[in-house]
Amino acid sequence: MAFVHTVLLMLLAHLVADYTLQGWLADGKQKAWWDKAFGGRTPDAYCLDYVAALACHALYWSLLVCAPLWNSPRLAWLVAVNTVVHAVVDDMKANRRRINLVQDQLLHALQIGVTLAVA
Repeated sequence: MAFVHTVLLMLLAHLVADYTLQGWLADGKQKAWWDKAFGGRTPDAYCLDYVAALACHALYWSLLVCAPLWNSPRLAWLVAVNTVVHAVVDDMKANRRRINLVQDQLLHALQIGVTLAVA
């Protein structure tokens, strides 16, 4: 039963982090948003700010999703790897437009499954 609770908590954390809490980061992680905010071309000083927003979202998503695994000796590693994977997947959707929302969410579900398997 503990495993089922862990899975449900991780899925809940995913939904909350990816939909409810994302807020401005949903815009800020998109290079196109920065270009639009600056009238068509982001100044060089701000050209990578979307990466910071993407990394912040990926980090808090990973912290929340991995929270039910608090007792895992691999927790820090799980958070770090999930942060990188989440950022890459979201970048593929938000900036590179290589995947759609369904594919994005399936990849995140796979990410949760792999995390559970190695935790």
